[in-house]
Amino acid sequence: MMDDIPCHRGPPGTGFLACRRFHLMSNKETNANLLIIDDDETVRNFLFSAARSRGWQPVTASSGGEGCQLIGAGIKAVVLDHGLPDGDGIAVLVRLREKHPTVPVVMLTGLNDAETAVRALKAGADDYLTKPFELERLFCVLQDACRVRSQNSAAHGVDCRATADSREALPLTSRCPDLREFFTQLKKAARLDITLLLTGESGTGKTLIAREIHRLSARADQPFIPVSCPALPRELLESELFGHERGAFTGATACRMGRFEQATKGTIFLDEIGDLPGELQPKLLTVLQNQEFFRVGGNRILRTGARIIAATNTDLMARVAEGRFREDLYYRLNVLELRLPPLRARKEDIPDLIERILARIAGKRGNVPWRISPAAVRILGDYPWPGNVRQLENVLERATVFADGPLLDEHDFSPLAQDLPGASPEVGEQPHTLQETERQAFLDAYSRSGKNKARTARNLGIAERTVYNLLARHGIK
Repeated sequence: MMDDIPCHRGPPGTGFLACRRFHLMSNKETNANLLIIDDDETVRNFLFSAARSRGWQPVTASSGGEGCQLIGAGIKAVVLDHGLPDGDGIAVLVRLREKHPTVPVVMLTGLNDAETAVRALKAGADDYLTKPFELERLFCVLQDACRVRSQNSAAHGVDCRATADSREALPLTSRCPDLREFFTQLKKAARLDITLLLTGESGTGKTLIAREIHRLSARADQPFIPVSCPALPRELLESELFGHERGAFTGATACRMGRFEQATKGTIFLDEIGDLPGELQPKLLTVLQNQEFFRVGGNRILRTGARIIAATNTDLMARVAEGRFREDLYYRLNVLELRLPPLRARKEDIPDLIERILARIAGKRGNVPWRISPAAVRILGDYPWPGNVRQLENVLERATVFADGPLLDEHDFSPLAQDLPGASPEVGEQPHTLQETERQAFLDAYSRSGKNKARTARNLGIAERTVYNLLARHGIK
């Protein structure tokens, strides 16, 4: 999550003042391609360093007025805070849109309410994230917004390939027999132009798998359009999926294409499909049956040829039984199901995953890859990983930030070791199954965090939503 890593930490060997001087000098660069507008200096410096480590050339502003002065032809994307000292961030968004209507803008806010999200997206924001957020999600959102703008605004000459979106192909190898079988099925499914349903726990990599299926398919040179069903307020999700006509609602000053239109020759990825509101399920069913839909406020039938990949970490059949998900929609989505195993069921892959993740982190920061001691590998191998691969990535990212040298040892993972079953005197009878092991480890971490969900998420290196999922999965009240 965004607040997992202290924002005052610069590159290894630098302190806050050095990082600040570097930041000020970089603000004078003329080749900046990412504008960060936030009045919180800590957040500003953190996002600045994170952006540079991912290949962007950022410039920062502490107010809306300063941001409007800094935006120029070289800026390819904007990260905009909602609460600014010189006014509402949405008013700043309107001013930015007047100067540069095609530049993607992602809005950040500490307010988790639908009204603010609706206002932001209607004012022209490409996406909307609530603090605290996952850092990788922010940069994925930026890349996807740039790609969509580029694909649909060619007439404006927009080139949003600031970081060239160098997502490499996934290494489709594993020491785990179940995962090897999964990869075999994946390669076959990619060649078939059919609807797919990816299932598995949160953090197992369903989004990466969806991208890999698209990359291996005949549609690889067409758009891959992701949509997170729970990330948008239900008031805007219909417009996001199907688009809207001018005047369809207050603030709809222009006609807007929806994600199904943008993906018409490519792939649309519907993440967390189990959270799709009930009123939109019949409309999605119509798209699946007939490839037809209407824009919001429109009366003209539009068609899409998009391939649909959906993903969920919930039991959709249980939701069908509860009346929360349409049975006919479930069977339309589940033409072929691919289930990702959790990390605790393929622990033989953990050493290879550690090596790849550390190499990727080093590449982002321009460092020599870290080494890891056998004792540290044992700690990571024994942990049940309730947050799966995403949690492992977050734990390694944090450990490298605080590491004193190029070798990571057991001391760099001592908080994790404390959460292992049997590490605490409060733990009673030892669990016997993988599910019991995960439940006990999660309970220990939850108790040590004072049963505070946000703190538990930070301590475990997982998203707060994953904490809620784990509480529900294990029947913890």
